[in-house]
Parts: sequence; C-alpha cells; structure tokens
Amino acid sequence: MQKLALATCVSAALVFASGASTAAGTHVVRMNGVRALAPRDWHFTNEVFSTCVSPSQTLAITNARGLIPDAELSKNDGLVLLLEAKRIGSKGFAPRRIVRALPSSSAMGGCCDMPEGRGAEFLFRDHGRDFYAFVYAREPSVARAAVTILNTLRVEDR
Repeated sequence: MQKLALATCVSAALVFASGASTAAGTHVVRMNGVRALAPRDWHFTNEVFSTCVSPSQTLAITNARGLIPDAELSKNDGLVLLLEAKRIGSKGFAPRRIVRALPSSSAMGGCCDMPEGRGAEFLFRDHGRDFYAFVYAREPSVARAAVTILNTLRVEDR
C-alpha cells in the first residue's frame, strides 16, 4: 500500500511538474532572454526569417508544421516574429503595451528576406531593449492566438 501511495505521488509530481505553466494548455517558449506562453499547437522554430544584423531575429513562434517554404505562410499558419534592434545611445521605442486585437492586417515582408504575408507590426521597448514584433495571421482564431502569445512576452535585462 505504501509503494502504491508513493508511486501515485511521484507520478502526479512528474505529470504536474513537466507541464507546469501559468495557463492551461500552454507551454513556455524561450530564446535570447525572451520567453512567452504559447498554445500547445504553437512552437519555437529555429528557421531564419530575417537576415538583418540590426534588427536581428530574436524569437520566432509558429503553428506551421515543418518548414515554411519560401517564407510564405498559408492561410491557417501564424507566426510571431520578434526582432531586436541594437541601438547605442538612442532613446528607444515606446514602452510595450497590451494588444487587445490585431489591427487591420496589411501586406508585410520582403525586407531582410522576411516572410511575406498579411499581418501587423508593433514596435516597443521592454527592459531597455527595443523590439519589432511582426504578427502574421489571416484567420481570426490564429490572430487571437498570436496576440495572446505577444501579450505573454517577458523580457530579461541585457
């Protein structure tokens, strides 16, 4: 009986610890001192979407399966692409604000080999770091998920 109770406790601890996050159905994605909570069907991708040196690609989170061919997103794909601008001695961007919904999407991409598609761009400063956030999403449900990811970003000091 004691072995069963111990096994149950250990199993429960492993299950809850491995998937622990602040919101049900999400997981933590982190890279380069930035982290976000993403829905289970979204993930970090190490694909290079921007070849610029400044701003440089800091984090890319997508729901696309496999590689995104020719950096072109399909109708149901979404991408949150975060680029950090390296500035010395400038005032920087305005502080980050909560995004309620994506504004009307417009055509984006092309510069620095970034993906082409519909979406919105946000500029913000967080913990002394300047960022461009590009949110690619055409479907409303994908746009809502992307906005949620953007709003959970946590930035570490550099």
